[in-house]
Amino acid sequence: MIAAVVAVMLFGWYWLTHEKLPDFTGYINTKDKKAAFFSYLLPKVQAVNAEILDDRKRLLKISDQLNDSDSAGFFDDRFLKKMARYYSFKDIPEKMDQAFAIMVLKRVDVISPSLVLAQAANESAWGTSRFARKGNNLFGMHATDGSGMVPKSRGKGQTFTVAAYNTPQDSLDAYIHNLNTKGSYRQLRQIRATLRSRDQTISGYALSNGLMNYSERGSAYINELQSMIRSNKLAQYDK
Repeated sequence: MIAAVVAVMLFGWYWLTHEKLPDFTGYINTKDKKAAFFSYLLPKVQAVNAEILDDRKRLLKISDQLNDSDSAGFFDDRFLKKMARYYSFKDIPEKMDQAFAIMVLKRVDVISPSLVLAQAANESAWGTSRFARKGNNLFGMHATDGSGMVPKSRGKGQTFTVAAYNTPQDSLDAYIHNLNTKGSYRQLRQIRATLRSRDQTISGYALSNGLMNYSERGSAYINELQSMIRSNKLAQYDK
């Protein structure tokens, strides 16, 4: 019995760490390919966002506590510092206060499913690009250490490489972490915080306006993403 349980656990671990992207190249009908792509990716996006919201809920309680008290409890203090490290804060004060908790909260929030789906479809050609098939890279993310895949279209003198991931989940996690931490996407996070403060839906259409630095195409890239969100009726997943 124990051996069977261990075997199941090992199989689950292997599957999670070796999952490959489904083959989307065999679809003849574009509508079917789009439906399959969204059906595959959407649950993963929703699961990641649910985890982020759990962390955010606890951070909100800690922030309220720091508003009423001079300090957080031991475990809350440790959790806040853990979140600050994970979300790439460099200067973490020894003594936590509400102002710092609010800064962390600005990064600990969801990325709208409609935006994730549109960008993944755009950057990976609906999961059929070489980088998606060979490296599970759904978002065109570059490698930070130069160890990734070399684009065939890379210009003379350019040295960037495209990141390769063990699983599509790793690609999704890296993408969301990137938007939630990098200075290039500070505007996206500000748009999101403003929507939060107004108790409005965090829409992918709105957040896309903070992606000017994601592509060299700038506003043309944003317009294309917004068009994809509209034409594929992706806003329904943001509610």
